[in-house]
Amino acid sequence: MTARSAETARRCLLALVLCCGLGALAVVAQKPGAGCPSRCLCFRTTVRCMHLLLEAVPAVAPQTSILDLRFNRIREIQPGAFRRLRNLNTLLLNNNQIKKIPSGAFEDLENLKYLYLHFNQIETLDPASFQHLPKLERLFLHNNRITHLVPGTFSHLESMKRLRLDSNALHCDCEILWLADLLKAYAQSGNAQAAATCEYPRRIQGRSVATITPEELNCERPRITSEPQDADVVPGNTVYFTCRAEGNPKPEIIWLRNNNELSMKTDSRLNLLDDGTLMIQNTQETDQGIYQCMAKNVAGEVKTQEVTLSP
Repeated sequence: MTARSAETARRCLLALVLCCGLGALAVVAQKPGAGCPSRCLCFRTTVRCMHLLLEAVPAVAPQTSILDLRFNRIREIQPGAFRRLRNLNTLLLNNNQIKKIPSGAFEDLENLKYLYLHFNQIETLDPASFQHLPKLERLFLHNNRITHLVPGTFSHLESMKRLRLDSNALHCDCEILWLADLLKAYAQSGNAQAAATCEYPRRIQGRSVATITPEELNCERPRITSEPQDADVVPGNTVYFTCRAEGNPKPEIIWLRNNNELSMKTDSRLNLLDDGTLMIQNTQETDQGIYQCMAKNVAGEVKTQEVTLSP
């Protein structure tokens, strides 16, 4: 064998060894039977399933710490889709076709720090979507179709450092003042950065939500226009406590008895009429106490005088 032939044979053998080695590594890395979804790339506790046309969240091993589902066709996240993934640190769901985030979507993700949901088609967020995520530091929701956000949607995120809501379709009306307050609190603390911009109304399009004030949105704190009066308990009778309030937006009326909120659902004798009046049917001695009406909206709250229902 000539020197050139020997060298060629050596190179062929080396190439064969490398191919076999890489093949073995691929087998070790993927391990489909050990919790790695078909066609995904898995290494240690990282699972990457990009550009696979997936329409649902695949099942992965409980020890997964990074789950990358970018650039697929996932349209919805079922409640409990990530259940038992308590070690998950990073979840990438951006660049899909998700339209809504339901309550329980991120159940069990107590160690999640980074959640990426940008470049989807999200229109609605359940106000409980991000509960029980005590370690979440980064939440990206920009470039979606979100128009309104329920007060308190992000109030449980105590570790938040970066929140992005820009490039959505946010309607900046009185209902968004709670978010403006949250963004201002982030800025004042210096511990978190946040971005959210108004899309509507057009006169403030592009404005940072953090700069919006109640005055320019014509928001009005509630004001009481009709107060309740003292009444007597006559067993079997019906008692009416009047409470009327005005404001923008229209205030919610809440009734208190002995400083505790009354639940109309637990006692069928109690009814809240359309004008805010509290009606107590078939009165009993146990109904006696101190009553007070509270009118509340996003611009503030106000209470009436205390009145007594006495024997």
